[in-house]
Amino acid sequence: MTGEFMVDLPVLLTQYYVQLLAIMNPFSALPTYISLTERLSKEERERIVRRAFWAMLTIMLVFTFLGSTILEVFNISLASLRIGGGIVLMVLAVDMLGEMPRTKRVEPTDMAVVPIATPLIVGPGTLTTILLLTSSERTLTNMALIVVAELVAVATTYLILKFSDTLVRFLRVSTVRALGRFMSIIIASVAVDMIAKGVYGYIVSVYK
Repeated sequence: MTGEFMVDLPVLLTQYYVQLLAIMNPFSALPTYISLTERLSKEERERIVRRAFWAMLTIMLVFTFLGSTILEVFNISLASLRIGGGIVLMVLAVDMLGEMPRTKRVEPTDMAVVPIATPLIVGPGTLTTILLLTSSERTLTNMALIVVAELVAVATTYLILKFSDTLVRFLRVSTVRALGRFMSIIIASVAVDMIAKGVYGYIVSVYK
């Protein structure tokens, strides 16, 4: 039994990582990031990416360990959170399919934290997903898996932003946008699953 559980750990870690990376969707942030930093030097861009890395990780860790407290303070059930979170993710997925997802009225002031770290990459969808992951099972092992998945997802995002110029030259802007829209399909699928589980949980809680 323990052996089976240990085998499941890499699978769970991969699932958490894919969910978080899909919702963070750094590819959709690339066009905005490049437009905000195109007139800056290489050193300035690297400094912005480093600051964004720490800002993203800090925000995600805060929600990881205070997520259940937030639910208790606002008296929110897990079923309600799943339904609401699923709706938020679905809206986010539809928005990503538009011409200018998450890029409206961007002010390039202190861009590392706002808008690059949040809300461009770590937005409501990411925070909702973290709350759902941590609320479903708060064992030490599961929390450790979530933290590792967050670290790897943020590190992946850091690398994508750091080498954005190379990526755009290699993949072309149209390919980068296509990757961002592919991510939106994954997000929509996660949203449907969240809503279905939330509705089921709500029905069970009412009729039990």
